[in-house]
Amino acid sequence: MGGRGRYLARCFAERPRLALRAVCDSDPEALKICRRMFGDQVAYYHNLKKMCAQEDLQIGVIASWDRCHRDHAVTMLEHDLNVYLEKPMAQSVRDCDEILRAWKKSSGLLLVGLELRHCTLCRDIRRLLDRGEIGEVKVGMAVDNVSVGGQYYFHGRQRRKDFIKSLVLEKGTHTLDLMNWFVGARPVRVFAEGGLDFFGGRISNARRCRNCRQRQSCNYYIDYRNFLMDYGVSVTKQDFCVWAREIDVEDNTVMTVRYDNGAKITYTECHFTPDYNRHFTLIGGRGRLTAFYNNEQEFVIRVQKRMDTKVVEYHPPRSAGGHGGGDPRILDDFLAKVRRGEHACPGVLDARNSAAIAIAAAESSETQKPVTIPRCFM
Repeated sequence: MGGRGRYLARCFAERPRLALRAVCDSDPEALKICRRMFGDQVAYYHNLKKMCAQEDLQIGVIASWDRCHRDHAVTMLEHDLNVYLEKPMAQSVRDCDEILRAWKKSSGLLLVGLELRHCTLCRDIRRLLDRGEIGEVKVGMAVDNVSVGGQYYFHGRQRRKDFIKSLVLEKGTHTLDLMNWFVGARPVRVFAEGGLDFFGGRISNARRCRNCRQRQSCNYYIDYRNFLMDYGVSVTKQDFCVWAREIDVEDNTVMTVRYDNGAKITYTECHFTPDYNRHFTLIGGRGRLTAFYNNEQEFVIRVQKRMDTKVVEYHPPRSAGGHGGGDPRILDDFLAKVRRGEHACPGVLDARNSAAIAIAAAESSETQKPVTIPRCFM
């Protein structure tokens, strides 16, 4: 029940015919904040299994730290809840597959919160691909420019590999999921190189922004009491120094991914660029598609056919809600499936494979060897 959890709780509770019945967090302070927000009509728990056993629930929403996703998802699925699981699916391929096994034994719905599939830009890209505008995708390139990387990830626990594994897993699975969707095939091999080339350093691990003498001039100073996330929610946040010794998470990664149909993509993620956006390039036998995404929804798609100089430009419409309008759409889609009683896991194989790519990339970056992605049991 951190910032994202409270945001999702409100989003679900605002939908017709839904009521927030219970929340769970092991941190008493998080529950205090929730009680002030939601009042006494909501039940408060420290133990998830106890909450699932005692409350009459239909939907479970998981917004916990990545390392907890497997245990929390399996617990909810064992209680036959319809589960909305924030990305990434889990921190290991084995854990991803254990979640899938738990879903298969359950009667509920499982959806991983990869909201960008539901934004107007990405839906229009998929429509153009389905129409055959560029033919079957053979080569692709994707870039995640993350200007807020320093503010978001390097002030707290997410700056350590023993907690977060990698920022490609935490952040990049959005874009990797989209590339899996656009290519339409199973990833089989990854090679990656990464580095910690900007953040980290020699500063004490204990130094905080709140008492730093350089806070007036530091570009990475944050107010820990009131930090605004890009989905419009203010949260309290750890404010340790981004130049601390303990930082070991890579702040940039470049990788190649090969698919079982022979298609290949490159993916680049950088957390110290001046801009915050995504770029996509898809090349097929008939032409090339490029696309631009940012939170301001200045969406652009350009298509050029092979042997033709004409470029056709598309401007997908803006839509209300975070992640380019994807946040409300994915919840609407999830709830429609719940109301129909579907025992389904839409898009979950690509969600599993986007996590698998990121997990393989972390291993490849450390070993400097290509890593094979295991096939899903499903």
